[in-house]
Amino acid sequence: MKNITNRLSRRTVLKLGAGSAAASLIGMPAIVRAAPTSISVANGGGALGDAFKVAFFDTFEKKTGIKIISAPYLEGARFKAMVDAGAVDIDVADTDSSEVAPLAVAGLLDEIDYSVVPKDTLIAGSASKYWTTCYVAGCVLSWNTDAAAKNGRPKNWQEFFDPNDKGRRTLWKNAAQTLEVAALGAGQPIDKLYPLDVDKAFAALDGIRDQITWWTSGAQSAQLLASNEADYGMCWNGRVDPIKQQGGPVDYTFDYSLHTPGIWSLPKGGKNRDTAMQFIAHCMDPEHQATFSRHIPYGPTATAAFDLLTPEERARMPSAPENSKTAVEINGDFWLENGTAIYERFNTWVVSQ
Repeated sequence: MKNITNRLSRRTVLKLGAGSAAASLIGMPAIVRAAPTSISVANGGGALGDAFKVAFFDTFEKKTGIKIISAPYLEGARFKAMVDAGAVDIDVADTDSSEVAPLAVAGLLDEIDYSVVPKDTLIAGSASKYWTTCYVAGCVLSWNTDAAAKNGRPKNWQEFFDPNDKGRRTLWKNAAQTLEVAALGAGQPIDKLYPLDVDKAFAALDGIRDQITWWTSGAQSAQLLASNEADYGMCWNGRVDPIKQQGGPVDYTFDYSLHTPGIWSLPKGGKNRDTAMQFIAHCMDPEHQATFSRHIPYGPTATAAFDLLTPEERARMPSAPENSKTAVEINGDFWLENGTAIYERFNTWVVSQ
């Protein structure tokens, strides 16, 4: 995401050294906080959680002796409620790209310490003031191959949203990403996707309202296709690809996909900030990122990690050059400026069915 942090208001930050200086002034030694025995990391679970565990959680515990406790994904409203209540029990969160910027603007995130977390070795746009991008996922047009063999499958989002097609669709019950593909379905060019034509996107959704089955987790999206409960849908490539690799009746295309960054952020008020920062730094190691990408085909953000992957492995990554020709990156600035109103409209539209 680009240019978001440039518009965030500056805040006065107390440096860690100030505490030590104050202690010495009154003749008392500074207190050194002992390292925790564990930290909690919220994430989307499923195949993604499995990849996190192998690549990052287990290797961090082996390196430091500090255990990673996996926690359920922390969506925006719960994130805010936790911080506002001063009951922060999550140390690091894998936060959706559409939610992270508003959280930062609302003062709900701690800054990333780039004296600990490396940034010069990451792809452009990965190191922001309040978050660090760890991987790049693709929101892709997917389908059940048995249904496609009988009736064909949409070649692009406009065909996906064709109101005359009575195929069963599955979409994410979330404004961001869903409204992007709906806008593409309404004919908005992918190279001029932002600002979204929100009215046309909702009109495209109106046209297929009766054919939509909503999903709320990545695992569910792929399962709806694999079990023939939906003919085609929007899925994250890392959720549908493993089923394809195992011979399941699903397939997908990187054509006209959305690149969605996976972001590490720190809820403000966390008690284990130093260890959380060490964990994020650990996740930027090229070898660990390559291991992650081998377990789920999301692109790494450490540039050296690409060199550790085979051509076959890179070909399954949404951010590989050959897969990015018709893709577009989620625009965080748009959601920062318009997200609140659009989410309210979307949520009202969903429940009005």
